[in-house]
Amino acid sequence: MINKFLTKKIFKTPSQVALPYILTRKRIYIMPTRYGFLFLLVLSGMLMGSVNYENNVGFLLTFLLGGMAFISIFHTYKNMAGIQILSSGSTPAFAGEKTIFYFNVKPGYSASAAVVFHLETKDEILTDIFLNKDIKIEVSAKQRGILKPGLLKIYSSYPLGLFYAWSNLNLDLKAIVYPRPVSGPVLSSELGSSEDHDQGMSIISGTDDFEGLKIYQPGDSLQHISWKAYSKGQGLMTKSFIAQQGRSIFLDWDSLKEKDAEQKLSRLCDMVLKSDRLKINYGLKLPGKIIESGSGNAHKHNCLRELALFGIPKQEL
Repeated sequence: MINKFLTKKIFKTPSQVALPYILTRKRIYIMPTRYGFLFLLVLSGMLMGSVNYENNVGFLLTFLLGGMAFISIFHTYKNMAGIQILSSGSTPAFAGEKTIFYFNVKPGYSASAAVVFHLETKDEILTDIFLNKDIKIEVSAKQRGILKPGLLKIYSSYPLGLFYAWSNLNLDLKAIVYPRPVSGPVLSSELGSSEDHDQGMSIISGTDDFEGLKIYQPGDSLQHISWKAYSKGQGLMTKSFIAQQGRSIFLDWDSLKEKDAEQKLSRLCDMVLKSDRLKINYGLKLPGKIIESGSGNAHKHNCLRELALFGIPKQEL
């Protein structure tokens, strides 16, 4: 009977909740920790010894410690009760890197100390909540697509570590994982259906008007490094150019020589990043999907998103 109750009420997967959400008594469970069980065992031994030897000091100490443990149950509950999760979100990442899930939280009826936010991916963070706070949890993004970290578990054993209060929340948590960029030589055939391959190559070579200097990024052409700025102690800086050509290039799936789909996605991802760094107008052609030519940060993330979600059924998104 007890096992059925625990399975049905405590260990079942909770239904999805909407934000903002407040932890109430119906969603907070409390059990002794392993130290709590050991403490209760020692307390029972002390009580039996006090009864056998009629030791008043033993009775006093037993009831004093028992009272402290009993009061700590309410403090453990109060530490969790009323915590508000106001919003949640995530940052996109490339496969092999870490994405960040963040939660904006607010303390409950009083400040909450030593509260742990734990995801099913085994990633967690210990924090104190005194005011509105943004909590960030880093999660490894192992492969492209949609990363779903599962249930969010909030727990604490404050103040004495004898009792453990927790609540499992089923939030709509997900993050986009872009393909891992793999660099390679950019061939004219890989520029896809540019109206003029030679012109496309001239855009990539960066022979346009000088715009300014920017911090060197891996993959930038060594020919564009400003050695004059480096000699002045400004570090590695790259010359940035404004493209004058009005025509665009298309990064075409069918033009790549790689046979494996994931390798093609990684190459296209690298080409998108390089085209964006060089401020080239570019489009993207995938089987069944065409993104028109454009530029800018929003266009870059739109292309990367399509690469990340390529081939994934809609019901899994």
